[in-house]
Amino acid sequence: MSDERHHTIQDVFREDGPTAGGLRMDWKVFLACWAAAAFVALALGRDTSWDLRNYHYYNIYALLEGRWAVDLTPARAHTFLHPGLDLPFYLLTQSYLNAWPRLVSVLQASYAGLLAFLTIAVANLVLNGKAGRVTPATALVACFGLSGAATLPEIGSTYNDIQIACLVLGALLALLLAAGASDAHEASKATRLRLIAGLLGGCAVGLKLTAFIFPPALALAAIIATQGGLVLRARAVAQLSVGGALGFAITYGPWGWFLWNRFGNPFGSFTNNIFRSPLFPFVSQRDESFLPDSLVTALAYPFIWAHRSTGTVLEPTLADPRFAVGLTALLLVIGLAMWRRFSRPCTPPPSLEDRAAARAVRTVLAFTLASYVIWLGNFSILRYAIPMEVLLGIPVWAAARELLLATKPEGGLAAATAPLRRGATLALATALGVSAIVTEYPAHPREPFFWEREPRGAAVLAVSPIPLPKDSLVVLLGPAVSFVAPFLDSPSVRFVGGPNPNWAGVASDPASYAAQVLQEVRLHRGPAFVLLEDPDAYDEEAAEVLAITFERASCRPVPNNLTKVVQLCRWR
Repeated sequence: MSDERHHTIQDVFREDGPTAGGLRMDWKVFLACWAAAAFVALALGRDTSWDLRNYHYYNIYALLEGRWAVDLTPARAHTFLHPGLDLPFYLLTQSYLNAWPRLVSVLQASYAGLLAFLTIAVANLVLNGKAGRVTPATALVACFGLSGAATLPEIGSTYNDIQIACLVLGALLALLLAAGASDAHEASKATRLRLIAGLLGGCAVGLKLTAFIFPPALALAAIIATQGGLVLRARAVAQLSVGGALGFAITYGPWGWFLWNRFGNPFGSFTNNIFRSPLFPFVSQRDESFLPDSLVTALAYPFIWAHRSTGTVLEPTLADPRFAVGLTALLLVIGLAMWRRFSRPCTPPPSLEDRAAARAVRTVLAFTLASYVIWLGNFSILRYAIPMEVLLGIPVWAAARELLLATKPEGGLAAATAPLRRGATLALATALGVSAIVTEYPAHPREPFFWEREPRGAAVLAVSPIPLPKDSLVVLLGPAVSFVAPFLDSPSVRFVGGPNPNWAGVASDPASYAAQVLQEVRLHRGPAFVLLEDPDAYDEEAAEVLAITFERASCRPVPNNLTKVVQLCRWR
């Protein structure tokens, strides 16, 4: 290859080239993304989600305060989940910033700002062949998915799905950049980028196990993005896998080792059909309540929640056509590309920039489709689909461009002139406008930043401390109350979660975890309390297993700013 040719390739993939259009992807673009996310977070209000009340707050408290040596799974099976992503929020609530809930929401919105930045970078590669320049078209492509019913309602919340999406999108972006480095004959840089991609993907799985659906899709993306024969593609997947194993070992290794030593299963009660700890039932503990009940339903699923539905892919009511539009457009792109390839075999070769963009389109479409299929078969829970949702604008734009190309007498990517690109962008803007009108966002629990019921005025998290007698035992008869535990002040207090048979086994089995909890409760001789949301509606099954009875007259409210119903009752 001549020096002139090599110089041309470098220019194509240089992200800040002098002839590149749009704005440079620098800190100013990131701040703009963060500002937009912060505006949404402030409009939505303070997060009071069920997950925050159930385990996001208690789990990191238990880890930092050494409660694992004292308590018995107050958050039930969710106690076993990795607490790493909850650390920043917990530290904010332990600082003076707890009295500044709006500021904390703005800080929490930074994750969504980063996700928007990464989505724009991927869109830049797809539309322009370069990641480093943002144009109005790429920003519009990103907005299509970022405004979806999975992503937008989580901005500023503690669900942690947006953080996982940042890691997954970062991995996909690294694979696309690695392909560009290979084109520029920078083999060592390409290797580093694939290792980074694997590292990010492995960290995503280690920090939240539901992200296991994305590594196979990333592997497929690595195969498609890599140019060359079978050996080069296998090497790319191997590099990705090495980075993934390292990322998972770093993030989940210590936590899994701790759970393995304590419970005989590195995932606690989850996946016990594989590890078969005698403490837990030999089942996978997978939530199957949102899975489609037939193949026909599975094929039509995106169109079902495109209309107003309840309990389809989330418990709250929602309507969002973005997946229906995006996946239909994805299949349309595949069909049109195949038709154009076979009907017009003598298409002149596109430019280097067009080839980079075309490869990015193929890679993103393959990643999106593979992720969706795996997600549909394992969860069908919309919150876990954010890495797919934010990319849905890409197939819509690509399908509109393919349709316009099909109308031209001279096919091929060389025909992707400025009028065609403007037409594709206009079609995407129309789809975004229609989707925005139709969308009904799920009502995740939120409260105003200043709530009249708050015991200490405006705060991120506030619970009125309640002193308890020495050596008290507090049994949590119901989920979503463990966040109160740090505020029940007593020397040597212990917290115990209700051992339900679906994850703790039956108390009649002496080897089960439920039997261990029952034994600890029976041996207790000090003051005893129960913590629950409503004395008229609590986990009666767990109370019966532990032989707990209490007088409703003994219950008193625990003032807090996350929920209106938490009661502390005396237990005989």
